[in-house]
Amino acid sequence: MNKRKTLLQKFMEFNAAKGMANAKKKTLLAVSGGIDSAAMCELFSDAKFPFAIAHCNFQLRGEEADEEESFVKNLGRKYGVEVFVKKFETKKYAEEKNTSVQLAARELRYAWFEELRKEKELNLIATA
Repeated sequence: MNKRKTLLQKFMEFNAAKGMANAKKKTLLAVSGGIDSAAMCELFSDAKFPFAIAHCNFQLRGEEADEEESFVKNLGRKYGVEVFVKKFETKKYAEEKNTSVQLAARELRYAWFEELRKEKELNLIATA
C-alpha cells in the first residue's frame, strides 16, 4: 500500500485538524495571481470547500497589474465563484499615512478583506 499522501489529502487533513476550512465554511481567498494563490484555489476547488476570491490591484505595476487582475477574474470563471476586485491608490495612501508602500498595501488589503468577510458573511480569510 502506498503510504504517500497527496497534497489534497494533506490539505484536507490539516484543515480538519485545525478546525479551519471545510465544506460548511465559505472562505475568502486572497488571490494575487501568482502560482501560490492559484494553487490555493485549485486545492479549495478539489476539496469542494466553498470559496470566493478577493484580488487587490494596488496600481503599482501598470499593465502587469491589470493583466494579473484579468487572470484572477478568469480563475473565478473557471471555478464558478464570485470574484471581488478593488483598485487602491496605494502610493497616495502611503504618503498620507507617512508609511512605506509595502506597509500601506498590507493595511489596505487586510482592512478590505475583513470588510468583505463581514459584508458577504464569509467564515474565513485565506492567504497563500
